[in-house]
Amino acid sequence: MTRLLCMLTIAVLLAGLPWLVDPSVSAVAGGQETPTGEPAYRFEELADGVHFASGTGAMTVFSNSLIIVNDDHTMLVDTSVTPAAVRALVAQIGRELTDKPIRYVFNSHYHFDHAHGNQIFGDDVEIVGHEYVRRMHLSNVLEQRTNRSFDAAVPAQIAQIEQQIAAASGAERTRLETDLRIARAHRTALRETVPTPPNVTYSDTMTIHKGGREVQLHFVGRGHTGGDTIIFLPAEGIAFTGDFLLGAPGAPRLSYMGDAFIDEWPASLGRLKELDFDLIVPGHGEPFREREQIDLYQQYLRELWAQVADLRAQGLSAEDAAGRVDMSRYEASYGSRARNVDPRAVTRIYELLQIQMPI
Repeated sequence: MTRLLCMLTIAVLLAGLPWLVDPSVSAVAGGQETPTGEPAYRFEELADGVHFASGTGAMTVFSNSLIIVNDDHTMLVDTSVTPAAVRALVAQIGRELTDKPIRYVFNSHYHFDHAHGNQIFGDDVEIVGHEYVRRMHLSNVLEQRTNRSFDAAVPAQIAQIEQQIAAASGAERTRLETDLRIARAHRTALRETVPTPPNVTYSDTMTIHKGGREVQLHFVGRGHTGGDTIIFLPAEGIAFTGDFLLGAPGAPRLSYMGDAFIDEWPASLGRLKELDFDLIVPGHGEPFREREQIDLYQQYLRELWAQVADLRAQGLSAEDAAGRVDMSRYEASYGSRARNVDPRAVTRIYELLQIQMPI
């Protein structure tokens, strides 16, 4: 075969695999970007051109996103858990919402389930995040304990499903086989991840006036991480809080605290209250309007810190303290996660206390 013929053959093959040439294109032919062929996301319009995106279960997406359709372009808040997941989102936006190109992407924070789809966007897209997000993404973030702890759980989850399939039959077996395809696809998708930092950063506040809309970014202080961003639409009264504040009517949630600044978080939440929003869109769970959720979470965080600090002062190890801390009075609000406090939260409080009060 001549060199020219080889080159032509390769060109034809690449033309049939557009996602290898342009990673912003969905990686599965025919629009079937999920293991089941069903849509990965459901959309809910919260205001004119503002759409809430949450997972359907047809693909591992982990977190929520917000789509903001403006006069001549689209903005995307949070890029999901893998490049494959956000490619599915971009493809579905194009099919169901708009053909206007995505020109702005906002990261609410650096964690894998909110920002590991950044890499599919080219230099023509402004990826905006707090300077802390960029710093973390330029570090060995894949080896950081939070990322490792979640990734390490995937093989065990797959093995568990395989065991359940072996003992199942009928409709239950069919459902489990679907779950297995989704889990295996996620495992494959994780291998593609290349942490990609924001190419536009800010430190305190930032306001963008584009496409007939105002979008404000606020860093109200350290909380869930060292660089949480509140994406605030003042005209619409909508605040996307990422994992800085989770909740839903009748089902408040506790955020993961393994990288948190738990002692500073209540004051940061107090500054969140200063924004004039009507609707909170969390990174997990459903949008909600109840501002009292902020008060409740401030109270919880203060008491958790105080209890763990006291147990440490008594000489207990972090492991022993995790078994002794008693937040059960919050169980009616936060469920079993209040009764069974996450040991990673206790470990993190011990780390912060060691910096403040070495022993």
